[in-house]
Amino acid sequence: MENVEFKDRLDGSELSLKGPEHSKVGIILVHGLNGNRTDMEDLEHLFRARGLLVENILLPGHGTQVRDLLALGWQDWASALQQTVRAFKLHCDQVFLIGHSLGGALCLHIAAHEEVAGVIAMCAPLFMRSWMLPAIRMVRRITPLLPTLREDLSDAHARKHYTRNVYRWTPMASVESMLLYLPRLREELPQISVPVLVMAAQHDHVVPVRDGHEIYRLLGTRDKQLIILRNSYHVVMKDHDRVEVQERSLAFVQRFSSLDEPKIEQAR
Repeated sequence: MENVEFKDRLDGSELSLKGPEHSKVGIILVHGLNGNRTDMEDLEHLFRARGLLVENILLPGHGTQVRDLLALGWQDWASALQQTVRAFKLHCDQVFLIGHSLGGALCLHIAAHEEVAGVIAMCAPLFMRSWMLPAIRMVRRITPLLPTLREDLSDAHARKHYTRNVYRWTPMASVESMLLYLPRLREELPQISVPVLVMAAQHDHVVPVRDGHEIYRLLGTRDKQLIILRNSYHVVMKDHDRVEVQERSLAFVQRFSSLDEPKIEQAR
């Protein structure tokens, strides 16, 4: 299948996509807050190898300078993802959303409002911890930024070789924006009727594993599955359970699409 580059966006702006001009199945990958495309690259390679149209998006305010993220929040990220979904629909019969952390929450939000084929949400926040929002509001009175935490990985080898070009500082306003939307997201989950795979990490130090259980409980769809990853921390795509994450992601897309039976080689 010949790969072509085309540009399309319903609001008149440009979205550059590389892949088959028309694909039965399209995959949109969405990283987390203060993340980048590197976080989702293994899944990107996995689905591209099957000839699918894949977009590993870079959320607004990311991948440039931290000051570009200061004034942005949930609505900016959700709008960017929505536009990408609508552009994909012009070239795909089915669109699947796969997101990690904030990206997973955004994918669930979009699935409540846009027609998609399915969602995979990995370590997505829904409640977080009760002290976080008051603490962030207090910190914002003193400083707009806090140092970015190191990657939450259990696998020491992966932590050593997993290089992320992320901001050294994290804007508190962006974190607050995400937290403020979570109550609305909880109201949206019962509206989701498409298949959803929820993955949560038992030992996640960023998003409590109970958030995965609550997402699963509140989802309106009958086609839902909850996987608890026992050997990983927050960055499950790079941690000990990364092969299981890939296998289950591919199997999910295969099950709810017209793809052939999945075959996967382990990513190292």
